[in-house]
Amino acid sequence: MNKFDSYITDYLYENREVALEKIGYIKIISFAGPDSRQASVDYIFDKKITTSTGLVEYISEKTGKNKSLVIADLESHLKGVREFINIGKPYEIPQIGFIKANNSGVYEFTPVSEINTKPVKTATQPLAQTSAKSSRTVVQIISLIIAIAILSGLGWQAYQALSKKTKEADMNTVASADTVSAADTGKTTDTTAQQPTGYSPDDSVNVRYIFEVTASGLRARTRTAQLKGFGNNALYDSFVNNSTKRYDLYILQKTKIADTLRIKDSLAKFFMRDITLKIEQ
Repeated sequence: MNKFDSYITDYLYENREVALEKIGYIKIISFAGPDSRQASVDYIFDKKITTSTGLVEYISEKTGKNKSLVIADLESHLKGVREFINIGKPYEIPQIGFIKANNSGVYEFTPVSEINTKPVKTATQPLAQTSAKSSRTVVQIISLIIAIAILSGLGWQAYQALSKKTKEADMNTVASADTVSAADTGKTTDTTAQQPTGYSPDDSVNVRYIFEVTASGLRARTRTAQLKGFGNNALYDSFVNNSTKRYDLYILQKTKIADTLRIKDSLAKFFMRDITLKIEQ
């Protein structure tokens, strides 16, 4: 659990309400008893909301840091929280509840006391309309599954037809990605030795999905540690380019050759950056 999460909980108990940047507004309605920390909580999802200034002042007072540093650290933490929620994992506010994105990307809140029940408080789903919304959601999910199945079948047929004529050229292209990467780092690479001539679309290889290149060793360590904390297989590697040491930050994943572009596109949307592929030999 991150120290900021504990501060958010303590601040919420003391002030009964808090706003978290691009996550939403949380308000304690009532407590179960005079000495109880079990609370009834209201939550409103708001992607445009900014963090409560009172929370910044509270953390600054508790940690002894100036407000500018607290603002920067809190923004970084909440950005990581949003990335965590957007990949389908619940974010816990200790003793308060959990925030998770539904299939439509809307954040939902589940109180700790109702953790084994379906979330009922959302920004766009009033309680009176839950049943009708749920029915429409089921229909939408079924329609989406059918559409994906149809598109997958068409895509596979097109891929097989194209691969008969261009398989060798495609494999050379994959190998070229490693060659270019090695050239950028100032290393001499034998492209013939690296060419994966024996690969087929169903072969699985270890792929580095490089999402960032930085000259800061601190940035490489902290960013990969943060992503590992969210359950991602994030790593970094160093190289020298024009006498300057740089770091590749990447996600390592065993992938079928046929799935590399799909995963690359998904990671590009997640990180909002261009992704470079590199196959580990």
